[in-house]
Amino acid sequence: MKGLEISRAFWEEHGKPMMEERFPELLDLTAVGLVGPGSECFGYDDEISRDHDFEHGFCIYLPDEERVSRRQEFLLGRAYESLPKEFMGLRRSLFNPAGVNRRGVFRTADIYRQLTGFSGPPGDWRAYLSVPDSAMAEVTNGEVFFDGLGEFSAIREAWRNPPEDVQRKKLCGYLIRMSQTGEYNHPRCLERGDEASAFLTAAEFVKAAAAVFGWVYNRPSPYYKWCLRFVQDLPKGEMYAGYLKNALRPDGSTCITEARILLTTVLQEQGLVPEGTEDLQKAAFIINDGIRDGVLRSLSPLAAVRLE
Repeated sequence: MKGLEISRAFWEEHGKPMMEERFPELLDLTAVGLVGPGSECFGYDDEISRDHDFEHGFCIYLPDEERVSRRQEFLLGRAYESLPKEFMGLRRSLFNPAGVNRRGVFRTADIYRQLTGFSGPPGDWRAYLSVPDSAMAEVTNGEVFFDGLGEFSAIREAWRNPPEDVQRKKLCGYLIRMSQTGEYNHPRCLERGDEASAFLTAAEFVKAAAAVFGWVYNRPSPYYKWCLRFVQDLPKGEMYAGYLKNALRPDGSTCITEARILLTTVLQEQGLVPEGTEDLQKAAFIINDGIRDGVLRSLSPLAAVRLE
C-alpha cells in the first residue's frame, strides 16, 4: 500500500473522528492532506523507501491566528500526537534526526513559505521564476483529503497552473541547456576521450530534457533523483524515459540525438514550434518570441533555469 493511501486511511480512521469529537468548531477551518518532500508525496515510494522518514500520518493546515488561535493550534497539536503510534505495520518516530517534522499541525502560510518562500499564491511571473522547479513540484504534489475553507487548495492551484508566459520561459531555458550539454559539450568531451566529463554532461542533458518534457505539459519536474520517474508518468513518457536512460550509457550519443528528435516532435504536436523544427536553440527562441510580457520576453534565455 502506498504512503498516500496509508495517510488517507489514517485520517479517515483516526484523524477525522478525533476532529469531529474534540474540535468540531475547527473542522471547517482546516485543510488536511499530505504534500511536500518525500517519495510518498509523489507516489514514488516502494519497500526501499521505508528505511527512513517513512511513517503513517497526515498534515492539518490552519489559517491565520484571527480564525484559529495559538492555543487552539497547541491543543490540536497535542491531540494529533495522541493518535495511535502504530498503524498498518508502521510506527511513528518520536524523534526526527533532521529536526523537521513532516506530519502534524501547521499554519498554511508557514508551509507555503517554507516550500516556496511565499506565504500565499505567486503574484506574477517573477514569483514563479524565483522558485526552483523541485519546490514547485513539492508544493503541488500529494493529495488534499479535506479543505473546509478552500484556501489551502486555492494557493496550491495557483502554483500548479503558472501562466503560459512562465511555461514558455521555462521551456526556452531548458532547451538551451539541452543544446549546450547534449549537442555541444557531450560530443566534445568524447572527442577528447574524457568519458567521465561526458557522463556528467549527459546527466545534465537528461535533467534538462526531463524539465522540458514536463513543462510541455506545464508540470515542474522534481529534483534529480526522481526526474526520470516523473517523465514516465507523462504522455509518451515510458518511451522518452527509455531514451534518456540510454543517453547515460558510455555509447549514449545516438540516444541523445533520438531524445532530441522525439522532444522536438512533441513540441510540434503541442503547437509550440512549427513543423520541421528540430534545432533545439531555434526551438527555444521561437518559444521565447511567443511570450506576451515584453519584460519577461527580453530577459536572458536562461532566466527561468535554476541549476539544482
